[in-house]
Amino acid sequence: MNDICKRLFATVQVLAPKTGYEDIYKIVEKRALGYESRILKDIQDGITIETLNTQKQRKAPEEKVAIVKQKGQQKRAKRKKKVRDNLNKEEILQDDRFFFIAGYTSGGAPYGVTWEEMGLKPWEDLEENE
Repeated sequence: MNDICKRLFATVQVLAPKTGYEDIYKIVEKRALGYESRILKDIQDGITIETLNTQKQRKAPEEKVAIVKQKGQQKRAKRKKKVRDNLNKEEILQDDRFFFIAGYTSGGAPYGVTWEEMGLKPWEDLEENE
């Protein structure tokens, strides 16, 4: 029974750190008869600790917490990348006067770099001058 209590206590400590070993022991003690009958049935069915250990184990609570954190980090990174990609894909604003429109004044007039400042004619391809 102590082995069972130790394993349960280790698992419960991750989820509820304020839980004491005595509390776990009392719960296991109440359920001991049920555990005992289940263990005896498993022995009759040929199930041993070795066969249980070789079966696929469920993830420990620590592993589950780590996986949730990792997924959250992956989601945040994916969102950041999506925002960066959208910023890169934004169309460069141009018109007949400005090669690059950096913004607009409060009155609505555009400002930025003109075609003449770039040494280009309006809508001229950049590759032609390179």
